[in-house]
Amino acid sequence: MMAKAAKARIESHGRDLFVILDGIKIAKRGHRSTPQAGQWVSIEPGFAVYDAPGLEIVIERNGRRLQ
Repeated sequence: MMAKAAKARIESHGRDLFVILDGIKIAKRGHRSTPQAGQWVSIEPGFAVYDAPGLEIVIERNGRRLQ
C-alpha cells in the first residue's frame, strides 16, 4: 500500500505568507528588515522549508524530503 502524498500550499494572511501542509501551518516567510527576510521560518518542530529553482519549495520533515 502506498503512502498518501502530502498536500502543500502557500497562503497569505494579511501581510504574512505561510506554507500549509495537510491543513497545518508549518512555515512562515520572514519579513523585510529582519534577519529571516526572504527565508521560510519553521513554526512546527521538525519541519524545514526551502526555496528551489523554478518557483518551487522543498519541504523536509526530520531531515527527510517530503516535496
